[in-house]
Amino acid sequence: MYILRVFINFVGNIHIFERMKILIADAGATKTDWVKLTLKDASSNDEETYTGIGISPLHHDTDMIEEELRLVRAALGESYDKIRFYGTGIGTPMISGKMEAILSEMFSCSDIKVDGDMAGAAAAVLGSSPGIACIMGTGSNSCHYDGKEIDRKTVSLGYMLDDEGGGVAFAKRLLSDIFKDLAPEDVKQKFMEKYDLSVSDVVEHLYRQPSPNRWIASFMPFICENRSHPYISSLIESQIDNFFNREFRAYSDKELKEEGIGFAGSVADVLSDSIAKAIEVRGWKLRGIIRKPLPSLIQKYKQTNF
Repeated sequence: MYILRVFINFVGNIHIFERMKILIADAGATKTDWVKLTLKDASSNDEETYTGIGISPLHHDTDMIEEELRLVRAALGESYDKIRFYGTGIGTPMISGKMEAILSEMFSCSDIKVDGDMAGAAAAVLGSSPGIACIMGTGSNSCHYDGKEIDRKTVSLGYMLDDEGGGVAFAKRLLSDIFKDLAPEDVKQKFMEKYDLSVSDVVEHLYRQPSPNRWIASFMPFICENRSHPYISSLIESQIDNFFNREFRAYSDKELKEEGIGFAGSVADVLSDSIAKAIEVRGWKLRGIIRKPLPSLIQKYKQTNF
């Protein structure tokens, strides 16, 4: 009888595991990657993905976020066992609580956790060993990770005052140089042929249109496409130096040289060779550079179901 009960419990547990559905989100300022992970058994699972606009509970109102979540619901479903949301601008319990409340309202799920994008990036790029994790995407930030969680993080003041090394900082410098006639004529001509912008266009986007940080960062591809030009190359080097010189003052030589530094984000990925060179020159240790934390986070959830 005892063996029969054990067998029934075992079968029941398998059944529960087969129905385990987890929704994971990696939300940046520009876009949000969503994955519906259906765990069937220890060795098989299904993944469905959806990419939508960036979601920031710090900058966006509830109506806008809910409108986007309706699209996520339509694409991936609304009932989950767990929801894990990693997002930009989530730096206080109040902001994370706001996002948890919205997710709870929009989805059927009793286990919802919201954390900052740094937490997801650190776990993805550093795994289970300590080090420094950085995000270089539309914006930028860094933290020290003890192998399980963030134990120290630099203050992020947003794209208006901070974010060196992010796409906004790169593109702000480019736009300023273009319209102040500080960029070389051939770069300016190529830029205008592609975008045909006026000063009034820039002012309109910066002060009258929503999400000016996304608009500014949209010029980052021009920088990447023309990085062989001496002016652009110098711009890239100076912006990386700005990020390193300001952000890494918070960390010790041991942390920089022995534990090492990992990077996540679209800008880090596309400028990986320049970043690796700057790290080597300083005698620091490079742990890795990834474009998106999500693939590594998915593997971690598959293995640990945390």
